[in-house]
Amino acid sequence: MVFKPAKVPADEINRALDVRRLGVMNLDQTKSYSDYVSLAAEFSNCPLSFINLIDSSDQWSLCNFGMPSEVFEGLRKIPREESICQYALSSLKPTIIKDLQADPIFSDHPIVSAEPFLKFYAGFPLISIRGNVLGTLCLLDFKPRSLEKAVINIIEKLARRVTSQLELSQEKTDQDIELLIEILSACAQKLGKASLEELIFCLKHSRGNDLNTVEENIFERMRKIGIVEVNSSERSFSKNWEFIMEKLKIVHEPRKRIKMSENDIVSYLTDC
Repeated sequence: MVFKPAKVPADEINRALDVRRLGVMNLDQTKSYSDYVSLAAEFSNCPLSFINLIDSSDQWSLCNFGMPSEVFEGLRKIPREESICQYALSSLKPTIIKDLQADPIFSDHPIVSAEPFLKFYAGFPLISIRGNVLGTLCLLDFKPRSLEKAVINIIEKLARRVTSQLELSQEKTDQDIELLIEILSACAQKLGKASLEELIFCLKHSRGNDLNTVEENIFERMRKIGIVEVNSSERSFSKNWEFIMEKLKIVHEPRKRIKMSENDIVSYLTDC
């Protein structure tokens, strides 16, 4: 027999759209999410743990615990139809298979029927704010087993934190793009003739500098662009440039923290 792909979720178009909007498919996210997979493996006593996202065609592993990096890099992107996690996309509850070799759906999967002969699988859904399953925080073992209810509760909490971090990162990216558009629009409005190269030049030489110490040739170029002026021998920034700099101040306002440390995650688990 041949391993058969799972049925496509009912709202697959929107589900796949939610995955794409995260903007992390095909990007290494080990630094951001390694604590989650290591804690999942530690709490469950499973040797392997992954965070997998699945779009309309592929599965991409953001990071893993327990698999050598050289092996992981060769397997982190696989066709969706070859993924075990595809069977977890249609359920908001964990998909737990105590013995893969004894299960008629998974017994013919290549990593079950041959090396490395996986026996146990648990996929905890990463549920988007719109209620779609983006992928899983999954656990694997080389022997049949089960998970205690307390462990299941902990891994479910970890999965929720993973999803929250993914969506907060997406939100921050959207905000950054909107801010960039706003700043570029302000530049076009106030300094319409300035090129991008000239804007970068102005930013480099105006931020944190005393205009009285700026070299004459640099100041003259800045004056021609329109960001500085001279009144009664006094150098100053133009009103147009001060308007743009006010926009740039937004960039340095405190943002939501995206990366959580292992201690943060443990505190979250114990407080919930």
